[in-house]
Amino acid sequence: MTLIAIVSAKGSPGVSTAALAFTLTWPSPVLLAECDPAGGDLLAGYLARYELPANRGVLPLASAALRGTAEQELAGNLIDLDAPRQQRMALPGLTEPGQSATLNLAWTSLGEFFARMTAQMVIADCGRLSSAHPPWALLARADLVLLALRPHSLRTVSPALSAVGAMRRQLPAGFVENSLGLLLIGGGIAGREVSRHLGVPVVANLPWDPATAGALCGDGRGRRRAALMRKSAAAYESVTGLIASRRMDSALSRRDTEPLPVTS
Repeated sequence: MTLIAIVSAKGSPGVSTAALAFTLTWPSPVLLAECDPAGGDLLAGYLARYELPANRGVLPLASAALRGTAEQELAGNLIDLDAPRQQRMALPGLTEPGQSATLNLAWTSLGEFFARMTAQMVIADCGRLSSAHPPWALLARADLVLLALRPHSLRTVSPALSAVGAMRRQLPAGFVENSLGLLLIGGGIAGREVSRHLGVPVVANLPWDPATAGALCGDGRGRRRAALMRKSAAAYESVTGLIASRRMDSALSRRDTEPLPVTS
């Protein structure tokens, strides 16, 4: 189906909050996968009120992906955020940052598994690229990577420039041009100026809404009519529209480069 990854350069501009808000408001079935090497926030935040087993999540699923059994073991590692409809599922992240090194060999298999999923769109919260073990192999499999940043000032925008450079070095040629977009959170410098400075298009804008973000991260329920939730829902069209457009461009490009059939 579709794999969307959300990352930041450094700091905490709202990657996890955006990923959860998208999951809760988008109309299609969504799987939120916590793939942050620094550890996941769901069990300690949004799901803190529930007594949930800690032995499920991205680490055992990654091991299953390496064994080729991820499809069979997926359901047992998920949490239904909208029970019992199974339309908004979550894959909890690491409980200890030290576990991230063990996933280096598994990110490729896990990314390929996510990319093959047909029942749900996958939103991967991949955290900060400045972490010790960024999931580069998983990002390489994404249909779209959203680089989240606060355009408050040059100080908050500048780290994204080095993040774009790192993605150019670590990801396949043409990835930045074809699969990267900006997710702006809050106001400040105009989106067109940020886009020009980084050489990456703005895909979506979310408001800086600390009250709703706090509710999502601590109280377990966000306000459905709050600005953050409304804008998150509206972002669905721009995100999926860009992915569809780029897929069409890629298909046309492949068609134009295919050799003509030889006729006798």
